[in-house]
Amino acid sequence: MKQYILNRLAVILLTISIGFSAFSQDVHFSQFDAAPLFFNPAQTGLFDCHQRIIANVKGQWSTYNSFMASYDRPLSLFSTPTGYFGAGALVIADYAGETSYGNTLLKLMPAYHQNVMNSRLKLSIGLDIFMNYMSIDETKVLLGSGIDPNTGKVTPGADFDNSSKFYADLGVGTNAIYHIRPDFPISGGITMYRLFGSGGGGIASNEAPTNYRRFSINANSVIPVTEVISFLPSLIYLNQKKYNEINFGTYAMFSVGERTSVVDALYVGAWHRYGDAIILGFAFDKTLSAKWAMNFGFSYDITVSQFRATNKWQNTKNVGTDSFEFSIKFINCKIPLIVNPQGIINDPFR
Repeated sequence: MKQYILNRLAVILLTISIGFSAFSQDVHFSQFDAAPLFFNPAQTGLFDCHQRIIANVKGQWSTYNSFMASYDRPLSLFSTPTGYFGAGALVIADYAGETSYGNTLLKLMPAYHQNVMNSRLKLSIGLDIFMNYMSIDETKVLLGSGIDPNTGKVTPGADFDNSSKFYADLGVGTNAIYHIRPDFPISGGITMYRLFGSGGGGIASNEAPTNYRRFSINANSVIPVTEVISFLPSLIYLNQKKYNEINFGTYAMFSVGERTSVVDALYVGAWHRYGDAIILGFAFDKTLSAKWAMNFGFSYDITVSQFRATNKWQNTKNVGTDSFEFSIKFINCKIPLIVNPQGIINDPFR
């Protein structure tokens, strides 16, 4: 009975830490290439085709799930002699634990892209206008006071000041792409989210918002090795309150479209989330029609830090610390597609 109670308390602490850390930290995705608009609004419309659609799914600990969908496009009707505008939107939905915690985020993202240095350098700026709604089912929250220490009987229920919360805020991102050669671009950007600090203080109390701002740096490139093989290194740095995260690694891309009709390119990669996890990734490109192409990606985060010890909770629903992500990207062009040897996963470099 004692071990049962200890296990239940462990579940409580984990569920509370998942739910309330979500109020202190935004959902994170492991790969910049699979979610460019999420990491930097200056990426909105930053590609040469007509429109882009991306869907992402992230699952962790079997009870924490995130879904994201985005759409963006260049606005050719609002172009200038040396630049053009882009527009996009993004929706994120989070679900965590057994408390029916939900978080729905809507973003509207306008951007502008300016060519300089005879188009060898492209500078971009984008806005991140977002509205967020959070809610939790108080009847499903299990606190320590809801467990009978003698019998182990559990009685869920809590009385929070708030069971839902709505707020809005603004972010801004910048990005630069420099072409060392036409086939050798380097890209980097900086983003500040939640400029007014909205969202702090959690959902359960009326505590005044604290500094909830998020700062990020993104960098990636395409490094051609041969006509068939390229490396696609990327780096993400995130800071939000006391949380810091850095992911770095690379895809190896194999252009196989001239050798097989099954796929146009294959990607195999690995990244390291410093001090926490090894991330393994696989993706492929496939031309669907004369004007549509698709990229499908999958990654798996293998926790190598001390948090892997949570795998010992084998009798709970929150087994394991590893996570996975799926992404699917559709690119549409007004003119017939020419298979890009650099791969559509880095479509800003098409």
